[in-house]
Amino acid sequence: MDTNVLLIVTVIIMAAAAVLTIIVGQSQGKKEGDSTYFVNPGRKLGRLLSIYAVVIVIVLIIFVVIMRG
Repeated sequence: MDTNVLLIVTVIIMAAAAVLTIIVGQSQGKKEGDSTYFVNPGRKLGRLLSIYAVVIVIVLIIFVVIMRG
């Protein structure tokens, strides 16, 4: 697969994941249905951002391996 196509597909998937995460987090049903939704928002955000950071690093490693291979 061409690396440009792979890069474009990866960026689209990551952008969609970020947008969908925000949509789910802002949904009224989520806020009303979960009484612990607003408990420890800093920890939840930190955990989510760390997951995104790990995924970004993994994707970058894969791209480096593909580009060198």
